[in-house]
Amino acid sequence: MRVKRENLTVLLNRLYDRGEERFTISHPASEIGDLLEITLKDQGECTVRFITDSEEYATVLGDVQRTYPETVAKDLPDSRQFRNAVVASGVLELENADEIQTFLNRYGDPDLMAGHAPVLAGIDTNLLPWRIDRILGLHDPDAGLGYVNGFVLATGIREELDWDYKCHDTSPFEDAFGEAFDEYWNQPLGSARLGRLGLLTYRRIRDIEQAIEIQSERGDGDIIDAYDAYDREYRNEILLFSNDRNFVEQARAHRMLGQRVDFPSEFPRLTTATWTEIEDLLFMFATLFGIIKVPSTTLFGVWRGKDELDWQYERVKVTTKSPPLESNLKADLSIVESYEEMTTN
Repeated sequence: MRVKRENLTVLLNRLYDRGEERFTISHPASEIGDLLEITLKDQGECTVRFITDSEEYATVLGDVQRTYPETVAKDLPDSRQFRNAVVASGVLELENADEIQTFLNRYGDPDLMAGHAPVLAGIDTNLLPWRIDRILGLHDPDAGLGYVNGFVLATGIREELDWDYKCHDTSPFEDAFGEAFDEYWNQPLGSARLGRLGLLTYRRIRDIEQAIEIQSERGDGDIIDAYDAYDREYRNEILLFSNDRNFVEQARAHRMLGQRVDFPSEFPRLTTATWTEIEDLLFMFATLFGIIKVPSTTLFGVWRGKDELDWQYERVKVTTKSPPLESNLKADLSIVESYEEMTTN
């Protein structure tokens, strides 16, 4: 069955009801194995235990690189992407969250009635896969609240994300990690899936948020020049965010407001999270790793036949070895989807 990211609650509910409130998120390959341990609690606060830290994961990845073909090893996220996915789900905070908050408090939330210029946010390519607009709370289109009045998007960033290297030979992945990876056929690999995550954010901001798309070429210099030209013409205040120090320094050299976004260097052993954050984590991991496992269940971030609508609606494919669990999941999902259809029509 295909399940939207926000509907993965049905899976968590059923695991909890089966007495499997404590479970691991694992990769199917024994070489990689368990990634995190989740403990669901009925009061909403869950615990997350990091079974492997960044250094240990990097070591495992190195072993995979020495053992299997390059195309197989490159399909796996590196230790930074593993960490960033945890941050993107909201389970971990950014390293410099306080500094960013000070920046937003100082330059965001303009008083338009007092004649202050509108504030727009621009986001560098390296942050878009990690849902940074949501993590920073930049703008809520439904509530009309946030630190910025909208976004400005340079087309050069979209072009940097828009590549789609697909798998046309699944045998190396099946040989390395198991027959489940037959589902990789004609689906994006590794960094192309990361680009897809970035495009999801770009298109959501462009199509749903209050966003202005401006033309630019690829590359930091051309992208910043495009932001600068727009800023000079329309006299808006643009806040630029990047994980790249050089990008931020170039922005400041143009007398634009740039803020570096830093990810944590290490995992804690234990932290807490909401059920929604666990749902987002499952989606992020399934997409980045391609396939992940929880008790009796496999989640596919890509699968044979996954199409553009599946990407747009942030769907994963869920299969289970347990007939009763499968029946319950299908029934629960049918109720949720029927309710969504009623409330959106």
